Amino acid sequence: MLRRLLGKVDDGRFGRAPVGLQAGWQWQCKVRQEGLVEGYVAHGSKRYMVVIGQRGKGHFARCSCEDTVKRGVLCKHVAFAAMAELAAAAAARSAHKQLPKLGR
Repeated sequence: MLRRLLGKVDDGRFGRAPVGLQAGWQWQCKVRQEGLVEGYVAHGSKRYMVVIGQRGKGHFARCSCEDTVKRGVLCKHVAFAAMAELAAAAAARSAHKQLPKLGR
């Protein structure tokens, strides 16, 4: 769901999402369940609520920022949240794996 959603974010907004990581943006997830992710992207004094979910075979995303509310586009905050969730899932999958010891 998250990877397909990222494919629908235009290049300019998609490119600004990882820049947010360098700028200190944080993803504060409040709800994480099958087919639904909800939380806040926070940077500085700004906080944007992001909801990403599945509806039937499709998916939806909403953000409280002006880009989404007024223009109806998938914004950099949605992309950032989706990337953060993909990273968290990858970390959880690999957390149980032990690195092999290096011999001398």
